[in-house]
Amino acid sequence: MWKIIIILTFLIPLIGFSQKISLGPEIGVNIIPIEHSQIGQEYHLGYHFGGHLKYHFSNKFKLSTGIFLTQKKKGYSSKTTGSVFTLFNDFLNDFGGLGGGLGLPVGLDSLGLDSTLNIPGLNTDFTETTRGITSELFIEIPILANYKYKNVNFYLGPYVGILISANRKEEVITDIPILDVIDLDALLGGGGNGLGGLASSFLPSSGTKTSSSSGTTSLRKLYMGFNAGIGYEMNNLHFNLMYSHGLLDYRNSNDGLNTETLKLVRLSMVYFFDLGKKEKESSARFK
Repeated sequence: MWKIIIILTFLIPLIGFSQKISLGPEIGVNIIPIEHSQIGQEYHLGYHFGGHLKYHFSNKFKLSTGIFLTQKKKGYSSKTTGSVFTLFNDFLNDFGGLGGGLGLPVGLDSLGLDSTLNIPGLNTDFTETTRGITSELFIEIPILANYKYKNVNFYLGPYVGILISANRKEEVITDIPILDVIDLDALLGGGGNGLGGLASSFLPSSGTKTSSSSGTTSLRKLYMGFNAGIGYEMNNLHFNLMYSHGLLDYRNSNDGLNTETLKLVRLSMVYFFDLGKKEKESSARFK
């Protein structure tokens, strides 16, 4: 927050002593890369709107800033593989009484059952794939140097963002091939009412589970990056194409993983109103 106060402290004198100030509403859409797959890059959309202020040093050189509400998103994924007997072992350790009743020893993963069974065509591995999307809402303040050539504007500069809310949607896909060929209900009791039905209700199974949550606990609250873009103006109506690239990991801690930043392409338009022009006073000439 103190960084925003410093920025506004410098902006207020500029507004007061400007030759010309333009102010207008800006609305746009963020085009956000989420995940690269075999069929190509997946993109999601986010909204962007706020007030755009432009200070004119001259006809060519200007300074752009404003306060915007902008939505950014980040996709993530992970994959875990291992022996299905490790999952069974965890189940038996949690329910030791049930394991004793089945006559199965605790510590299956230490017995090397994968190599002991060695049944051709029997896959004793499991795969758990997690995919999720974090949607974040920021209050963003950019400071952009603006150069105008004819009706074309070029933008470059940093921004500061304050995270105000976030939502996460996650999908966990579990694949256990051995359960596709072994019926636990039939093996352990049958009918879904015996011991097999009880075990099936607790043991992991193949399938997809989805969940959603909200909160900013694990996310970075103060974010920084830079914007670079180009725009075209038609009198007071401006159209902008901007690339936004974050400089920090969007998480508080990445636990030694690769740094993941927030990136997007923005299309927006703004209609400017001129707030006034300060006339230059010419000095008197003496003949």
